[in-house]
Amino acid sequence: MRRVWSVAHNTFIEAIRDRVLYSLLLFAGLMILSSLVVGTLSAEQYGKIVKDIGLTAISVIGIMISIFLGMGLVYKEIEKKTVYNIFSKPIRRHEFILGKYFGLSFTLLVNTVAMAAVLLVLVFYTESVYGGVIQYYYGGSHYAEFFTAIYFEFLEFLILISIALLFSTFTTPVMTVLLSFFVFAIGRFSTDFKLIADGIKAPIASFVTKAVYVVIPHLDSLNVRSEAVYGGEIGLRQIAFTSAYVILYCAALIYLSIIVFNRREFK
Repeated sequence: MRRVWSVAHNTFIEAIRDRVLYSLLLFAGLMILSSLVVGTLSAEQYGKIVKDIGLTAISVIGIMISIFLGMGLVYKEIEKKTVYNIFSKPIRRHEFILGKYFGLSFTLLVNTVAMAAVLLVLVFYTESVYGGVIQYYYGGSHYAEFFTAIYFEFLEFLILISIALLFSTFTTPVMTVLLSFFVFAIGRFSTDFKLIADGIKAPIASFVTKAVYVVIPHLDSLNVRSEAVYGGEIGLRQIAFTSAYVILYCAALIYLSIIVFNRREFK
């Protein structure tokens, strides 16, 4: 386990030093702060705009970091031939994969907490200035739903990291980005995909479509931004079930990544 954390630590340090990461975080900060400006256009919409734009910014930036940093998790080591130095040490391939995943996951955790902290300050500010208006239009602050929305966004990042990691074990960074965004797009509309599958009457086509629905990540279930703004019940059972689903899904993809990586030959 110590070797896994060693790889994870090095991955985290490399990610933090990446200029792309800082540019994305800067963009996220600008998007979140812009919500203050846009919100002044309509007092009754202030609370909605600040939360909605802020949560969307965290989601967009987290998705981009997950995919664009995830695309080179394995390929970069192979391309630079540093993989030979790594495996000349007493480290196994599955430990390398696990370390890469945990390292980037911790990077996303730190970034998500940082962006959420900035957004939370803005939310507290809007509460202090427009508390009465927000109470009247939205029935309260809905902080529990707000933190749950951020937590669910982080769970989505974990899935995207595992997807990018899997693709990076056998294809180029460009293809990893394209395939990851493709899976992400389908996952965001998985409910609609199921409705299409249920409407297909041809047995073989229906079976294939339903099989694809089972395989793709159900990312639409992780979007609870409307509940964070307007309020809505997000029970502990839903949180627990969603968390378990994400853990199992990520574990399955990491396991596939290990299998694929173990079969690769380095020349």
